[in-house]
Amino acid sequence: MHSQREVRERAEQVIDRVIFDLGVDRFVQGTIRLDRRCRPRFSSAALDPGRDGVAVTLAQLVECVALRAAARGNVDPQVMRLYTAAVVDSLLREFRAGSARFRALPAAAPGVAARASGAASTVA
Repeated sequence: MHSQREVRERAEQVIDRVIFDLGVDRFVQGTIRLDRRCRPRFSSAALDPGRDGVAVTLAQLVECVALRAAARGNVDPQVMRLYTAAVVDSLLREFRAGSARFRALPAAAPGVAARASGAASTVA
């Protein structure tokens, strides 16, 4: 991954896929590890963070407890998106706290910022 934004997007994809395939309960029982290339990886078992990574036990996150409770109530998909976004935010917070490699990544890929500023100048 080249930026924290890419890690965020990939974490969102991983979470959506795991919840779709396994369900919220199995997701919350698992672990997400940030590997040495700053890629979020899900495991249904407890993981060791490894030498260069960080592992987050999802059941320990308050946001995952709230996600599980919301899922039991057959909540609207839009509302579930808010809960999963909160889980992603908490994962990134844990990644920042535990991984110097993640903290060293730029917030957005350099090309994204240049394209965004170029698009803004052509619109104005």
